[in-house]
Amino acid sequence: MLNTLVVPGAVLPAGRPMRFPPRPEAAGQEAPAFMRAVLQGDEPYVSDLYWPALARNWVVAVALPVRREGRTIAVLAANLRPEGIARILQDQSPPPGWIASVVDRSGIVVARSLEQEVWLAQPATPEIRAFLQAGQGRGGLVRTHSYDKVPVYAAVRRTGTMPWMVVYAAPRLQVDGPLWRALGLASVGGLCAALLAALAALWLGRILGREIEGLGIDAAAVALAEAPPPARASATVREVAMARASLIRAGEALRLRARAKREAEANQALLVREVDHRAKNALAVALSLVRLAPRDVPPERFATSVEGRVAAMARAHALLASHARLGAELRAVAEGELAAHQGAVRIDGPPARIAAIAVQPLSMLLHEMSANAVRHGALSHPEGRLSLSWAFTGQDGGLRLLWEESGVPQADTAPPDLPPPRPGFGLRLVRQLAERQLGGLLRLVWGEDGLRASLTLPARHVSAPDGPARRTAAPILATPAEAATALLPLIDDPSSPPSVLVVEDESMLALEAAVLLQEMGCTPVGPAHTLQEALALAAGTPRLSAALLDVNLAGEVVFPLAEVLRARQVPIIFITGYGSDAELSVHAAAATAVLRKPYARGALAEALRRALRHRPEPGTA
Repeated sequence: MLNTLVVPGAVLPAGRPMRFPPRPEAAGQEAPAFMRAVLQGDEPYVSDLYWPALARNWVVAVALPVRREGRTIAVLAANLRPEGIARILQDQSPPPGWIASVVDRSGIVVARSLEQEVWLAQPATPEIRAFLQAGQGRGGLVRTHSYDKVPVYAAVRRTGTMPWMVVYAAPRLQVDGPLWRALGLASVGGLCAALLAALAALWLGRILGREIEGLGIDAAAVALAEAPPPARASATVREVAMARASLIRAGEALRLRARAKREAEANQALLVREVDHRAKNALAVALSLVRLAPRDVPPERFATSVEGRVAAMARAHALLASHARLGAELRAVAEGELAAHQGAVRIDGPPARIAAIAVQPLSMLLHEMSANAVRHGALSHPEGRLSLSWAFTGQDGGLRLLWEESGVPQADTAPPDLPPPRPGFGLRLVRQLAERQLGGLLRLVWGEDGLRASLTLPARHVSAPDGPARRTAAPILATPAEAATALLPLIDDPSSPPSVLVVEDESMLALEAAVLLQEMGCTPVGPAHTLQEALALAAGTPRLSAALLDVNLAGEVVFPLAEVLRARQVPIIFITGYGSDAELSVHAAAATAVLRKPYARGALAEALRRALRHRPEPGTA
């Protein structure tokens, strides 16, 4: 109908014969074959290489169907010249001797990166055509020969848009040459290396023999001496050097292990002494509880009070043991002492942890107060109630406990404007535990509805697991004036008694010593629970007749105070829970006596008598 190679309107030649390249395996394609394929298939079509009637060279036709009202009425065909495809291949700049080609579906060369004019429209090599006809996959590697009989490797790839193949051929010599050269060099190098290895083996054998012999000597030295081997020159062989370094580390490890063993044995001996000390302290405290308990009570009441106090000690030790002696939770301590009165007791407060040194005195304090509430306070009446609460005091990190009894008939309480009667042993023990051993501030008020108590513990005995967010100040129970009138003095001072300094960190033992001194007509000074407190008391008391000194004050030794007192010629009585102590033996020679816990009251009384007989004259101490 229309051709751009002639003038529009010119009559086209009838039949328009077409030429096709020679195909070894098949006859040439007829002129209208691909046109009919487009008309019938209704799809675009790319032809093989052919020579149309009006063209002057080989071309490739791209035919598209022209559709109108749902049917194909004509075919629009555009001819592409192979020279354009050849230029695209040449632009890829293959290496010298490498050839890129495009082959149509019938195995005819359409374009070539080298000698395009010579090989255009020529059949591809038999191996390429065979791969094309086999139709196995989209690509592969074919061993073939170029047109000038050069062996090549041909990488073949079928195109996705046109039914053609792209062939990239490389001379086998260029591909395999570096490999063969590398193999040749490797063979020569391997032979040389084998010869050098043989020579090196002979040389290293001699050196290694000497090094191994020295290594054996070093190993024997480490095994016999349990120490690093003697210093040697650096080993020539790396493995021997590594072995010698391992020997040095092993010797060092053996030396450290031997030292650790000696330290462990020393720590074990110290632990045995510490356990012995703690056990004797506990037994001494238990004996003090028995000795100090009032004797003018029925035997049943005496036994009950002693049993309750010893049980409180046992509960405190059980709590400490369950926490590896690292302290205990305040709630656990309170619930343990008030478990028998769950229906009448309310316990409230934030999480708080009590230091190990404060668990036992706090347990005994809560036991004494609950026992007093059972005998005289809120827990002695069915309608009575008890509230125990606590809160942190603020920036100082202390803790304030509030003990509030309610529901006590008014007839059972003391008038609010009068102080309570003279305190008994239990209340004196509470005061001693709270203020002397715990270092806290205790305030007691007997109100119309029962006892109200406030105990403030210092920060060194408490800690808050959840930090400062839970630290809220608790209200103060009573003013200092009210607290001062709440209890009468513990003892009345004699007119001119001998003054005896008492230094003891266990409250029960300190209280027992103070009572014994009073019974003997002496004035106890203290008791002091720490070394600093004892030094302050000694400096503030110009005349001391004697001194009772516990050797171990919560981890501190009392010997610096003993030196001060010895310079003032004050007789000293040492009290210790240790079975033997080398440092104590040095100071014991200048002491009046050394008492081992638990000691008999008679032994303490006899030691005091001897000390007072040898006390310095007035004005000399």
